[in-house]
Amino acid sequence: MEADLARYYRIELADLWRGRLSLRRLAVLIRHLPVDSATMTALGGDGWTLSHYLQADMVHASTGQPHPADPRVRRAKEEKEARLAEAKRRADQRREELAAADPCPS
Repeated sequence: MEADLARYYRIELADLWRGRLSLRRLAVLIRHLPVDSATMTALGGDGWTLSHYLQADMVHASTGQPHPADPRVRRAKEEKEARLAEAKRRADQRREELAAADPCPS
């Protein structure tokens, strides 16, 4: 955050303690940092601007394949893998429950 304040606004975070920067103004500046700032990326952003998404959509439209760096593709893949892992975990748990309840094991 300190680096972003210096980069985008030429403001030192120490100005808060020097009385030259109010908490309200600091909050406004942070809230309006660009999406590709280090702070926004650290808070879970992907660092892509609207322009990046539009360019990736153009690649997808012209090639039929999603852009390999598109964060939406990565997130969808991670979500699919997480759902599959959870389904496997539940299936294994159910198998264990059924094996324990089986009166005549094979």
